Amino acid sequence: MFAVIALTTIVAVGCDDDYNAPEATRSEFKTQYPNAIDVEWERRRGHVIAEFSMPGVSDDCEAWYTKGGKWIMTEYDITYNELPEAVRTAFETSYGVQTPVDDVNRVDHNDGTTDYILEVELVVNGYLTDIFLYYEADGTLMHTAADIENYDYIYYYLD
Repeated sequence: MFAVIALTTIVAVGCDDDYNAPEATRSEFKTQYPNAIDVEWERRRGHVIAEFSMPGVSDDCEAWYTKGGKWIMTEYDITYNELPEAVRTAFETSYGVQTPVDDVNRVDHNDGTTDYILEVELVVNGYLTDIFLYYEADGTLMHTAADIENYDYIYYYLD
């Protein structure tokens, strides 16, 4: 019985499905992404996030806003082939074409820049490790991060 109560409490605390974003944020989002579908709102680390799909662009997108409704960035899941050629070349030159790529994201920032994040699996000190590689559109590697328990790579942009 205790386990059922504990699990129910964890699920209830972890989910914020009923979150209703402030009207200013919702309005800004609708202006930026009029074709967005399946929009769900949540709060994470003091930010307001719209999770949505954009037909013809990406089925998995997140637009990040401040509490006051100012847009910070939008992250899109993309395919490896959608990466700029300079990013693919830089990655393949450094890591080889056989390195498994688990996930690829494009991040558009409010300053007009776009970065790309590749999540790859590498063996580090004998352990299979997820590594996040942050590239500028010109192929410059800006930052790397290893997967650490409870680490969410997108917060790198919020520092």
